[in-house]
Amino acid sequence: MMLRYFLGPGMIDLKKSNISFELSVEGKPESRVSAAYIDIGNGPAILFIHGFFSDATVWASIINNLKDKYRCISLDLLGFGHSSQLDIEYKVDSQVAFSKKFMETLGIENFFVVGHSLGGWTASRLELAASQAVFGLVLLAPAGVGEYLEPYRILIPFSWKTPIIDWLISLVSPVMKLLGNEKLVQDIRFIRERFLYDPVFQAWIQRAFRLEISDELIYDDAKNIHSPTFIIFGEADETIPVEFGEHLEANICDAKLHIIPGADHELPSKYSQILSDLTSDFVSSVEV
Repeated sequence: MMLRYFLGPGMIDLKKSNISFELSVEGKPESRVSAAYIDIGNGPAILFIHGFFSDATVWASIINNLKDKYRCISLDLLGFGHSSQLDIEYKVDSQVAFSKKFMETLGIENFFVVGHSLGGWTASRLELAASQAVFGLVLLAPAGVGEYLEPYRILIPFSWKTPIIDWLISLVSPVMKLLGNEKLVQDIRFIRERFLYDPVFQAWIQRAFRLEISDELIYDDAKNIHSPTFIIFGEADETIPVEFGEHLEANICDAKLHIIPGADHELPSKYSQILSDLTSDFVSSVEV
């Protein structure tokens, strides 16, 4: 399968390809899985890993900026985009195994990793699992540094599989729109749909609320990351606290934190030019 994503004037027409390989995760028998990805450019390889509610194409603008100097590889994580969906809990270490086997199947022995949110969490644990392969890390507002669930407990009712929730959303939506909260209505409907129809989100959020993700966090393991690491946060990020970036900078032996003034959590989609410049500067500074 090959899919095209036209990016607009002055930008390339990206092709998303597929590659398959054998994989065993979470105690399941080994099976053949498919990875969807974008692969373009020449030079040192950079693996881009997206966050939740996203896929490989979120990096399109950044790839367009970097493709002349680097081989840019953007992966649909397991269960996302056009990669395989499995009957698993989608643990972060499963994404790590998937990403690692994907790069091995492409025949790429060494590479940089750029990850956003869930992708930053995956990138961090990928370095812990295969540090000899990773030239360096760029972590954009990485999730998984510590447990930060309290602001999200309000979402629990959206997971209830009862039509009452949908009736209540339909009831209050017109009032909220009249009060100027149309964006909030869209967000509520989006979250509700994810709880009902997105198996990856369902599995992950249920594990999180059951406090079953502690062994995958990188709060304590940060000290074991030895690759050069560049951490980027938005000053106005309300999804993941900037304090987590400060913790990583203090605990990773070769790390630097950069904060983008006024930026929120949606870094790849909203701040592609500054991220392109920061990533290029960092990658070019690392000896490979």
